[in-house]
Amino acid sequence: SIPSLSSQQASVCLELKTTMKVTSSILSLVLSLAAVSQSSAFGVASKSFKSNVGTTLQMSAAVEADEATSVTSSPGDRDILVRAARGEEVERTPVWLMRQAGRYMAAFREYSDKYPFRQRSETPEMATALSLQCHEAYKMDGIIMFSDILTPLPTLGIEFDVIKGTGPVISTEIRTEADVANLGSAESVNFDETVPFIRKILGDLSEEAEKANTSLIGFVGAPFTLAAYTIEGKSSKACLETKKLMMADEDGSNMAMSQFLDKLAQMIGDY
Repeated sequence: SIPSLSSQQASVCLELKTTMKVTSSILSLVLSLAAVSQSSAFGVASKSFKSNVGTTLQMSAAVEADEATSVTSSPGDRDILVRAARGEEVERTPVWLMRQAGRYMAAFREYSDKYPFRQRSETPEMATALSLQCHEAYKMDGIIMFSDILTPLPTLGIEFDVIKGTGPVISTEIRTEADVANLGSAESVNFDETVPFIRKILGDLSEEAEKANTSLIGFVGAPFTLAAYTIEGKSSKACLETKKLMMADEDGSNMAMSQFLDKLAQMIGDY
C-alpha cells in the first residue's frame, strides 16, 4: 500500500510543483528571448521559431548600426583587442570575428555579387566600406581590414586571381632555383608602386578606427603559406609539389624552397 502524505508534506509537494512550473516558464521565456536576439542579430528567423511565433524577424544593417551606437565606449576599448593578442591582462574579453566582412551580411553580398574579389580588395573605397560594415553594425572590438593573404605577391611578380567558387589561382610557376631568381628583388620592392591601394586603405581605416575608439587589424600570409599557394598554383590539401621541393631542399639537390621562403619573408617583413 502507498502511505498517505501528511498535510504538511502535501503542502511542500504542491509548493515544489508550482516552483518547478514557474521555473520552466521562465526558462522557456529566456530561450525565446535568446532566439529572438540571435535571429535579430543575423537578420534571419529560424524555421522553428517562425512556426512558434508566426513571424519572420528581419533587421537591416542600417537598423543594427543605429542600435549599436547606444553601446557605451571606454578609453580602454581603443586597444583592448591588441593588448589581449599580446597576452596582456585586460579588463574584459574582447569580441571580434575571424571573417568580419563576410557573406552573412546582406550589405556585403551587394558587393560580392557584383564585383570580383580583387576589385573589391584593391579599390580603397570598396575595401574601406567592407571593412567597416561589421563594426558599424555590431560594434566588435576591432576593425579587420578587408584584404587577402596573397595581396602582396604581385610585388615579387607573382600574379594571382581569386575565382568565385574556386579560390586563389596563381599562374607564376616556382619549381627551380632559376624560377626564384627570376622573381623580383625583395629588398628593392616599392610598395607604393606595386600595391598603392594598401597605404590609402590603411590610412582611411586608421582614421575610422580612431573615431570609433577601436583597433585596426591588418593581416598577410606567412612565408610558408604563400610559398605553398604559389608552388601548387591553387589551394591544395596534399601540397605534393611543395613537399617535393622541401625534400629536394633537404638533400641539397634543389634549394628553391629555402630561397623562395627567404625572399617571401623579406618582402612580408617590409610589407
